Amino acid sequence: MFKKALLGGVAFAALSLGTAGASFAGYDVNARIDALENELRALKSQVDSRDAKIEALEAKTTGIENFPKFDGKKLKITSADGKYSMELFGRIQIDASIADQDDLQNGHDIGAGLEFRRTRFGLKGKLGGDFEYKIEASFDAPSNTVDLEEAYISYVGWDPAELTVGKFKMPYSLEEQTSSRFISFLERGNNNIFAPGKNLGGGVSFGGDNYGVSVAYMFAGDLVDGSDNGSNEDNGIVARATVAPMFDKKGGSLLHLGLSSYYLSDQDGTARFRQRPGIHNADRLVDTGTIANVDDTWSINPEVAFVAGPFSAQAEYAWTQVGRTNGNSDIDLHGGYVYLSYFLTGESRASAYKAGSGKFDRLKTEGAWEILARVSYLDLEDNGIVAADRGEQTDYTLGLNHYFNPNVRALVNYVYADVDHPTGATQDEEAHSLGARLAVDF
Repeated sequence: MFKKALLGGVAFAALSLGTAGASFAGYDVNARIDALENELRALKSQVDSRDAKIEALEAKTTGIENFPKFDGKKLKITSADGKYSMELFGRIQIDASIADQDDLQNGHDIGAGLEFRRTRFGLKGKLGGDFEYKIEASFDAPSNTVDLEEAYISYVGWDPAELTVGKFKMPYSLEEQTSSRFISFLERGNNNIFAPGKNLGGGVSFGGDNYGVSVAYMFAGDLVDGSDNGSNEDNGIVARATVAPMFDKKGGSLLHLGLSSYYLSDQDGTARFRQRPGIHNADRLVDTGTIANVDDTWSINPEVAFVAGPFSAQAEYAWTQVGRTNGNSDIDLHGGYVYLSYFLTGESRASAYKAGSGKFDRLKTEGAWEILARVSYLDLEDNGIVAADRGEQTDYTLGLNHYFNPNVRALVNYVYADVDHPTGATQDEEAHSLGARLAVDF
């Protein structure tokens, strides 16, 4: 019985092996292994090729961290370590104007047509981390001349102070410190004729979260240059201090207070002050003429600005005294402005305020609309002034501004100028003018 069972088991095993052999009869294991090895070799070849491309790319980009870096938002290039940079900037302002000048006297004229009010280009940047520079040239289209607007070097490594040497804007007046790219009207208020402007000198400035102080020594200048404001070769001290006791940039609130002053000792003994009627393409309607026997010039200019959301108000007034020699009486002159502004689209000028320097900068907005009104007064009449155009001028201005984007603006101003000349001088004058500007800056 046992033998029969053993023989049966052996027979079953043999049958099973035979069946398994039949099932693998059509499958070549070696061939499949060869195919898999070929696939692995192909994948390895692809990996090797990719590695070679990566190594080639790494070789090409070796040292790229030391290459200059280009700013995607500005025309600016910066060294890899950030210590050196060069940025191209500029502005183009094209003005158009028309005027009703039937009541002008003494050959005075307000031009009609187009003019390039400002065309300026320059470079600015860093020099070794602690030094900064700026150079800017102005191009006068009618005369085809080029003038140096600014050229200076500043040391900024002594925080929070900044030291500047070269030709730069003297620290006087809120509107004067605010760039012509960002002023609210076509032209600055009448106190501007007393500003020293941009001159050769050296200065120091420092500021904090809500204050700023600047002091400069003016080596030589053009306080009275026979064109815009008035004297040659003046030396003296110019200073300005500002504080913002209330300032909320995001909340749109600001109270700005400031005071600037200068004392200049005159080197050539003459001075002259004169002003246009709120439009650049116009004759100057009031003029002191050349003031002789000048010893020195002293001026003081308080300033205030208030912003509450879209509404803002701003005012300045300057008193200037021209000291004289040889028994001649001193001459007192003064002028200023008050203006109101409202953004119909809700923007706030507080967002453009720079507390450390006490001035307004770029308003970063698109599609904004602003309405404005200003009264600007100037008195160029005093004992000792004998020029025919001496007198008082009051400009009434209505304005409308549109901000296409932060770099492009359109400004429209209607100006009514009322000029009162004293007896014995030019007859009183009136003028109505309409001016517009397309302003582009970068």
